[in-house]
Amino acid sequence: MIQKPSQPRRALTWVIGMLMLTSCATSFAGTFKIKITPKNSGQVLWTTTNPSAGGTITGSGGSFTYTMNSSIVVLTFVPNPGGSIVKVMTNEGDDTSWVLGHSNQDSWWGPSENSKSVVVAFSGGAAAADPTGAFGFVFPTNNPSLTAIADISGTHTGTTATVSAAHPRLYSVAIAQDETGKLSVMGTVTGITNAAGNNQLEGSVGAITTVNNEPTAQLKGKFEGTVDGAPATASGSGQGPVAVSNIGGGTNGVTGTGSGSAKVAGVPYSARNTPLKLPAPNALSHIHKRWSIALTITNTASVGAKSAIMASANLTLPNGDHIVFPAKKTKYSAKGYKLSFKGGTNVTIIPNAVDKKTAISITGMTLTKPGSTWVPTAGTISYQFLGQKGTADLMDFVP
Repeated sequence: MIQKPSQPRRALTWVIGMLMLTSCATSFAGTFKIKITPKNSGQVLWTTTNPSAGGTITGSGGSFTYTMNSSIVVLTFVPNPGGSIVKVMTNEGDDTSWVLGHSNQDSWWGPSENSKSVVVAFSGGAAAADPTGAFGFVFPTNNPSLTAIADISGTHTGTTATVSAAHPRLYSVAIAQDETGKLSVMGTVTGITNAAGNNQLEGSVGAITTVNNEPTAQLKGKFEGTVDGAPATASGSGQGPVAVSNIGGGTNGVTGTGSGSAKVAGVPYSARNTPLKLPAPNALSHIHKRWSIALTITNTASVGAKSAIMASANLTLPNGDHIVFPAKKTKYSAKGYKLSFKGGTNVTIIPNAVDKKTAISITGMTLTKPGSTWVPTAGTISYQFLGQKGTADLMDFVP
């Protein structure tokens, strides 16, 4: 790459920049603003050195920020197949002849002004098609750094201590978790009956929410009945993360702290911020964190309708339910796709019902086409369902 001799300002800028670099180690940032006309008529590749960086500007244009002590900033103008470069205008003026004579490239050496504006006009060639296709994303359960969403529906058995650790009790309870994360239980605990003298206990016991980026059981409940034949009342609350040993470490089940008060046979008991442990030996079977979303993006022009880009999605929750989101219009820009899905229909339950508590959004989803199909290259996914929520790098969800 050769510096343009017809532009002495660039040489002067380079000399001044070198002097600045020798006297000050501080780096400054500059911005290149690129405009492409007409939209989707081509693309602009950019690269810098010291430090090495690069990217692609598509659509109607975009911008990139560079370190002003970069030795070289290079733009490569790429028309669509069959097209050509008509004009390239920069802060310095008309660079068209320079670009056409130097492999469709324009370059800046050394530090340059804080901002550069570049406009490129292409002509001819087929318009670049917006990315379309079917894309599957799956929550990776082997990555403990990502915020998981847990479903604990199922039958759980285990042994837990009550007032005295010397008198553990065996429990076997069926847990139901709804779309808001609320928990309902039905089951038995050794030596305990309800107010009617029945050992089948049932009721609401709290919910699963996201605390410190992990699924956490927020337990709360009241009891009236008998304990080992003696009349008893109790109320209490507790909190602890929902853990599965091979997903982020820890003991299977819920381990945290709890507080409450009780009266058994007229004798009062109380506890505050004491250890709470609800082990679940069969947690691998009944604590589910895996979920996936199938995204479909199509161009309606391919089916004879007026041209529009439509996106639909099918979400599979950790409990196995399927939420279907109808197709909605979208568009691809220099920042990629921005998609938002909510108010989908749960087609697993009978009758089908709208799930108002489930939402998925994907922003900055960029794609490239190395072969015959488009593949994602970047993006952010935010998810909310079963009373929990999280945000992650979309690329972590690529199988």
